[in-house]
Amino acid sequence: MSEEKFTEGNLIMLYANQRTKDSEAQHLPIHIHERVKTCLNTIKLIKSSKPDKNDTRVVIISTLDVGKLARDVLIQEGVDQDTIRIDSGPKNISEIFDLAIRMIKPRANPPHMYFICPFWLRDIYDSLVESKLKGYRVQFDGAPDDRSIEVVEQEKILEAPRKNSKYYKKRAKSKAVDMLLNYIFREKQ
Repeated sequence: MSEEKFTEGNLIMLYANQRTKDSEAQHLPIHIHERVKTCLNTIKLIKSSKPDKNDTRVVIISTLDVGKLARDVLIQEGVDQDTIRIDSGPKNISEIFDLAIRMIKPRANPPHMYFICPFWLRDIYDSLVESKLKGYRVQFDGAPDDRSIEVVEQEKILEAPRKNSKYYKKRAKSKAVDMLLNYIFREKQ
């Protein structure tokens, strides 16, 4: 029997946080625009292939000014403005997962979730899906990020999830198992 739950609807989490301060965001930054284009491609795919296409929600994770710019692009491309929500609460990808859990917990049949992030967040995404959203239908859609390596590396450091007690317990358990196996199967000299 599958661990995954029956899905009903679609939830797209568009990560449009921008770490660099832009005093007056009048234009959508290119790397955020790439994520919006990836989001539009995901919406088109859902609309053309899924029976629950009309129950699709988009949550833009961003500051209000950048979020409004991203929302405007989505609306221009034909996305219904009633299905778009801007949330400036989450500051990193771990907090986005917490928000997603709060949104889907009350539903009997959770939606299929799509996370639109830059490609370089894939490792962090995989570790968080394993720990926080196990059993749910989630999909990563990576967007290109043409910024410099230095900027991306700085953001990547800020995105790394904090290690909790679960991490340390798992690490201690692994070390204990390794020590036991080394003791049992030690090489004779």
